[in-house]
Amino acid sequence: MAEAKKQFIESLFTRHSNALVRFLRARFRNEEEAADIAQEAWLRLYRLDNPQKLDNAKAFLFQAASNLAVDHLRRVRLENDFAQASSAEEAGPDLERTVNASEQLDIVQRAIDELPVTTRQAFVMHRSRDMSYPEIARALGVSTSMVEKHIIAALKHCRRRLQSGNRSLPQTSPSSANRDEARS
Repeated sequence: MAEAKKQFIESLFTRHSNALVRFLRARFRNEEEAADIAQEAWLRLYRLDNPQKLDNAKAFLFQAASNLAVDHLRRVRLENDFAQASSAEEAGPDLERTVNASEQLDIVQRAIDELPVTTRQAFVMHRSRDMSYPEIARALGVSTSMVEKHIIAALKHCRRRLQSGNRSLPQTSPSSANRDEARS
């Protein structure tokens, strides 16, 4: 059993190792990172009890490599974000920027509160709950196209509020907001 597994992986390695590294190099532009991710993908395949029983071992290998690449890129991005946040904390908070951001957040929250109920629900589902348009459409009992119109109307309303500095704006429904934008 172990010998069959070893022969299977060696054969797969001979046929696909260069292609796997090229695939990863296109994502990383760094030979070492690509080679490291490829090695980890091979290890994942090797750790399977019976890799020779996979329907498509090559697809498994490339998907594992792709998943590892995404994980690696997320980890690098997180480390970079942490490093930037740490350096920003060391520099001290910029009070004016903090106050300005807080004011803008208040304006956006008030703008969201002003939206018609269905438009507000669609917007909150999409932005806060990270729901897709089809999921929102099912939840609200409307078409996906209507969800898109609600989201666009909400975004336009929030943008107008931010641009106006929160001065009073006339209430608009999603359809009238679209007509207003078309006239502009």
